[in-house]
Amino acid sequence: MVSETEFNELKDLTVSLNQQIQTLTLQIAPDHVKAEEENMDILIDAHMRDITSENRPQMSSAGLDVNNSHFKDLSNHELHEIKKMHKKDHTRVPRTILDEPLGEIMNKTVNFMTYSFEGHSKAYTEALLMENVLGDMSYYEMIKVNIIALVLFIRSDQNILYIGILLGFLSIIIYLVNITTS
Repeated sequence: MVSETEFNELKDLTVSLNQQIQTLTLQIAPDHVKAEEENMDILIDAHMRDITSENRPQMSSAGLDVNNSHFKDLSNHELHEIKKMHKKDHTRVPRTILDEPLGEIMNKTVNFMTYSFEGHSKAYTEALLMENVLGDMSYYEMIKVNIIALVLFIRSDQNILYIGILLGFLSIIIYLVNITTS
């Protein structure tokens, strides 16, 4: 707990520091501070004039019928087209990997294997910057940076999907080798 005397000393210290900062600011750029204050006054006055001269109608529940009266004049065909466009727009299903042909999936998997080192090196550099590690690293820092880089690499694009496909192929190969050797 801070005693009352310490609190008062801290309060006096902050007051004196604020006064010193204000005097230094005025000594460094007194014209600049005054010019900024005048510019702010001009901007505020101009903004207030713009608000008071506003003549656009405000949207409220009371004014919706008046402002949207043209919807009453639409034909049945036009209303049906609007509903159809709205339904078509909201029923769009996102494309997943199961919607792609097998050849495209294999092509993307091979491209992933080809360019994965580049993506991992970018993620490693990003992890180094995130952890602010310069120079020699201890084993703990090295493991930490590599795990962060791996997580960043997996999270980017659809890398986790292609890693899963590669692990599936690897498991099939291990299974076939196990069958043939036993």
